[in-house]
Parts: sequence; C-alpha cells; structure tokens
Amino acid sequence: MEIDKVIRAEIEYYNSLPCIFNGFAEVPLLTDGIIWLLCREKITEISEKSKVPGYLFDIQIGDMPIGNTLLRVGYTEELYYSGQIGYGINEACRGNGYAMRACRLIARVARYHKMKKLIISNDIANIASQRVCEKLGARLVRTANIPRWHHEYSEGFRHMNIFEWDLGGL
Repeated sequence: MEIDKVIRAEIEYYNSLPCIFNGFAEVPLLTDGIIWLLCREKITEISEKSKVPGYLFDIQIGDMPIGNTLLRVGYTEELYYSGQIGYGINEACRGNGYAMRACRLIARVARYHKMKKLIISNDIANIASQRVCEKLGARLVRTANIPRWHHEYSEGFRHMNIFEWDLGGL
C-alpha cells in the first residue's frame, strides 16, 4: 500500500534526526513564572518496545500538583505513533494552557539532548491535545492507522494524529 511507504519514509527520516544521550541532564527546577516542572523520575527505558530513556515531570502551580508530562529521548518506530512528549492535566485545571507551557519548558531538556524536532501524537478525538499542538506551532503530519503490534492498539486506539514540533525556532 502506498501510504505504508510514505509512513516508512517518515519513520526513517525521524530516526535519522540528531539525538545525543550520554546520560541524564541535571534538570533544575523549570519554570515560566506560572507553572513549575519538577523532575520526578529519570527512566532508563520507558517501554519494552521504544527502548529510550525519558524524564517524568510533575506539573505544579506553587505547591499544588496539577498534572504531569513526559519526555522520551530518541526516535524509534514506536515513538512515531506515541510521540516523544506526553502530558496530562488534572480535570479541574484544564483549559488554562498548562500543557502547552509544560511542553515549552521540557523543550529545554530535549534541546540538551540535541533533539531538533519532537513528535506529539494524540487520539483523533482528543481535541484539547490537538489545540495544544496547534498553540505550540506543531505541524500536523498526518492521521495514521495504529499498527496492531503497537501498545496504543492494545489500549483501544486505532488512529492517531501525528504532529511534528520543530524546536529550531525556540
């Protein structure tokens, strides 16, 4: 199928992008004056399939936790569908731009690892996450069918929006 060739070429392109991991960064408290990101965990291998290290952050306003965000360091076929960035904001705090702010802050850590582009994926029904991507200036690459081998498929997802966030202008 022709789309499979296009997706394969995209995956190969992302896998060719620079990324240097010589150990975890010493992550200071990251803040933009509104939210704070506290590195809760440095994960040596996030999942059996992606086999990349990552950082898990708590998102806080003052002492109040309002969600979390994750940065996966590297490029793999798995991450083409699940992305390098994940985020979740507590329901009572949604709609205030906190996920977008958190993404902008963790971009500093991605740049430390020489990553120039990040993939953010979201379910086609997740309008709020799509808006986060749009506010970041991320480009919708495509809506992709999730392969049966991917963990997102076993969780019930069948289609994901694949966004590319170019960190070059930050």
